[in-house]
Amino acid sequence: MDIERILSLIKDSDKIVLVTHQNPDIDGLSAMLSFALVFSEKKPLLLVEELPPNSQFLHGIEKVKIISEEITLLEPDLLIVFDAQCERRLSEKIRKVLRPKKVLVFDHHQEESCEPFFSCQPLRVIDPEAPSTTYLLYKFFKSANLPLSFPVSENLLAGLYYDTGSFKYENVKGDIFLVAQELLDLGARPSYIAKELFENISLEQLEITKLVLERLELLKNGEIALSYLTKEDFERLGGEAYLNDPVSLLRSIKGVKISALVKEIEDGLIKVSLRSKAPFEVIELAKKYGGGGHKYACGFKLKGESLSNFLEKFKGELEAFL
Repeated sequence: MDIERILSLIKDSDKIVLVTHQNPDIDGLSAMLSFALVFSEKKPLLLVEELPPNSQFLHGIEKVKIISEEITLLEPDLLIVFDAQCERRLSEKIRKVLRPKKVLVFDHHQEESCEPFFSCQPLRVIDPEAPSTTYLLYKFFKSANLPLSFPVSENLLAGLYYDTGSFKYENVKGDIFLVAQELLDLGARPSYIAKELFENISLEQLEITKLVLERLELLKNGEIALSYLTKEDFERLGGEAYLNDPVSLLRSIKGVKISALVKEIEDGLIKVSLRSKAPFEVIELAKKYGGGGHKYACGFKLKGESLSNFLEKFKGELEAFL
């Protein structure tokens, strides 16, 4: 991590825009908000396509701006991307209005082959071994001797807690608990974070989980769990922001090694979330479709496929993959 180069890039930029991947999650949002708090004098613009319901407790969330038709073109000196390393991972609505001069990326996903960001070569800070992007950002703040306030520490812990599955995923290693301890010493409240993230489920989320379980299909002697959601489900119950990670619930079933949730976002647009238990890595299956993520948690999207046709083909592909 080239600390001096990163700091110089930030210092020399007057107009800064912060973004994260489409369908933002707590790690990406927490990283954005933490950066905005630490570099508040730069008054960065935080831009997303939507906010998940369980993000309202994050410090500074009121500063996030939802993309709208009023925003026609932004030409920032610096675009900073959190929790994504390729332009195609960003919302199409956001990509259309951005023409940055320079790009900086903080991400912890498996490295991908990416096109240049908006025709400029980004400075990438990527560590697939980091448990979360907030962890990576914490390392940057500490290496740069930047002060961490209580709001920043709580946001960072929220992202770390979320992306490690409450410290139970395979990415929990190294000094992660030492980092968590320092964030606690700065005032971060783990019980408050846990309550806001996991004890604040809406009726819409419960209804979606109910549908996923009703449509559950176990393949290959119960080693694969597969379910789906239709565009009608999303229209009735809310968009993807209401998903409370039911694909991880499917993975938790005894005997299941791989779980998949197929989502029909709209006619001809399908997104697939994949989860697996070590040592069964599903990242290569996601990459086959142009997707990405982590070894045991990843996904992809594809256009031009009907839900019924894709489900039939994908069942066979899952069984062959395992």
